[in-house]
Amino acid sequence: MINSILKEIGFSDNCIRIYTRLLETGYSSARQLAENLNMPRPTIYDNLRLLIDSGLVTEKIEDNKKLFGADDVKNLQHLIHTKIDDLKKKDKMITDILPTLNLNIKALEPKIKFYSGTTGIKQVLKDMLWYKDIESLSMWPISEMVKILGKEYHEDLNRRRIRQNISVKAIWPNDNVIDAKINTFLGVGKKHKRKLRLAPRSMTWNMGYWLYADKVAFVSSKNEGFGFLIHSQEFSDLIRVQFEQIWKISKPIKLPSKYSSEFLKTV
Repeated sequence: MINSILKEIGFSDNCIRIYTRLLETGYSSARQLAENLNMPRPTIYDNLRLLIDSGLVTEKIEDNKKLFGADDVKNLQHLIHTKIDDLKKKDKMITDILPTLNLNIKALEPKIKFYSGTTGIKQVLKDMLWYKDIESLSMWPISEMVKILGKEYHEDLNRRRIRQNISVKAIWPNDNVIDAKINTFLGVGKKHKRKLRLAPRSMTWNMGYWLYADKVAFVSSKNEGFGFLIHSQEFSDLIRVQFEQIWKISKPIKLPSKYSSEFLKTV
């Protein structure tokens, strides 16, 4: 546990090995650490200096020998809080420059990314989860999508979508639905951040798309097994206009909340 935390903070493997060794053995000399960890003494000193500067290790003189030991372990928590504060500052900096970055990106040529195979296709919608507080639109043949992406994928996608406050207006074909009693991630309403309609019976399709921001992610049925993501303002505007026209002629449906409410407990 401590090793993974130190790794996340940014300490090297050598630093982590030295610190955990000191936690286990108490005070040690650089020579003892070098012998026990099979590490060159200069490397020991370099990493000890980093640990001392970070407040995780302290040094003392005993019998004219310099010894090193783990400092108060509460300093580790303080270090984590400092890291969090630094990340919050960087997050604010990114937020401040995002409008400029978006303008630069929009000036670039449209981008298309292709994915093949089930594993690759599951990457298609991950990009959407970087966004927050947006509305998305989806033409989603749900039974075909569950076949290729899996029920667990949809459950995780919807949990994360709700946490990110990404609402969705979804249209299903009449001949491509699944049982909401079993698939409780399909809740409808404000808490699920989903509106759902069934397309006219004359409309049927097996490939799905999900539109968000200025991007459209397409996923084929399991028969063909591919997906692609198009990043283009003009293309997404076109798909949006078409979606809204189909939405108008589609029928709203409601799903029993007594089943889907259990899913919300896991969000």
